[in-house]
Amino acid sequence: MKNVAVVGGGAGGLIFANTLAKEMSEDIQSGKMKIRIFDGSIYHEFQPGYLAVAFRGRDPESLRRYLSGLVLPGVELVPENCSKVDIDNRFVVTEKTGKKFEFDEVVIATGSKPDYSQIPGLSQANHDFHSSARASADAYKRLQKVRWGKVVTGIAGVPYKCPPSPNESAFMLDEFFVRRKLRNEVKVTFLTPYLRSYSNETVNSIIEPIYKERNIEIITSFNLESVDPEKELLVSMEGDTLPYDTLFLVPPHTGAAIFKGEEYADSDGWIKTDKYDLHVTDHDYAFAIGDATNLPISKAGVEAHLEAIVVANNIVSEMNGSSDRYEFTGRLQCSMETGFHQATFVVGTYDKPIERIQPSFYNYMQKKLMERIYWASLKGGYEWLFRWHFGEDYYRKTTRQRPPAQSPKVQNI
Repeated sequence: MKNVAVVGGGAGGLIFANTLAKEMSEDIQSGKMKIRIFDGSIYHEFQPGYLAVAFRGRDPESLRRYLSGLVLPGVELVPENCSKVDIDNRFVVTEKTGKKFEFDEVVIATGSKPDYSQIPGLSQANHDFHSSARASADAYKRLQKVRWGKVVTGIAGVPYKCPPSPNESAFMLDEFFVRRKLRNEVKVTFLTPYLRSYSNETVNSIIEPIYKERNIEIITSFNLESVDPEKELLVSMEGDTLPYDTLFLVPPHTGAAIFKGEEYADSDGWIKTDKYDLHVTDHDYAFAIGDATNLPISKAGVEAHLEAIVVANNIVSEMNGSSDRYEFTGRLQCSMETGFHQATFVVGTYDKPIERIQPSFYNYMQKKLMERIYWASLKGGYEWLFRWHFGEDYYRKTTRQRPPAQSPKVQNI
């Protein structure tokens, strides 16, 4: 019996577990493999839809599905989070019941979490469109009341998931007020700690002219230190201040708290992960995917999807006695809506620079298509389409050697 533990039931965890279950269905039925997902959430949410809830009034319930309905036969959902992941000794402990589950392979897919504690005053002042469907719905309620004043959106701190999202919020705010004939009464300001409106120069050269055309103010190099909700004032680490009337900022993110202090994670809880085959530090039976990693790429859904496919296929090869091995190319493909049914994409890999893609209605429709197929994709649907679309970046065959397995340490408990 090979026990595979998946810690986290987000997009990456689901795609990995369901892909492995499809490929190894005979072994699962015969009792040679057991796949468990550990996640205490009742629902899974389509996170890219948060923007539409916050700035277009989309029904937040449309972004939800029961997590239990997104796992294929052969995958056991354990409805608890983990309080400990002991990689050396190969077991996890659940948070509520304290049950211990041993594993032969583990995949950490716990994502990232907003961390308001880093910026005093932010949680009281901010209308968060980025962290949950419910928070986005609350942000829309506030937005509907705005008739005048200075609306500030952007980046409160780094790192954060979905890099284009703050820029999308600025463009969608502009569209919101234009359509309601309030644009002349509202000043829209985009705030960022970076030196330009988007950290990558190629993308920046495409979107900055749109900011200027639509009279969206850009304030760069503003490293937010604190917020004074009573005075409605933002204070930077450099001592600069910025007044606001309404605030829509993306908070800084951190890794899962259970990993802080672990040798295989950094001080912020990000898992130390090999950029190619995604194993955790020097453990060849432990992997991390999606936002949970410390990889030098954006934290977004496409990366989680492709990383899940790489890890699943490597485990399948190993189980089947094949010498084939695959690696992640660093492929990213983040959509960025620029308002009024136009969108661009941020596309690149470890080896290829970010492409220059002009906003278009066609790109916008590609984004909408992904929304239509998202739920099926979590269960392995449309993989033929993803394989065709991403080509070699879907996964790349490699001769790169994985490190030798580490011997378990003696438990000291």
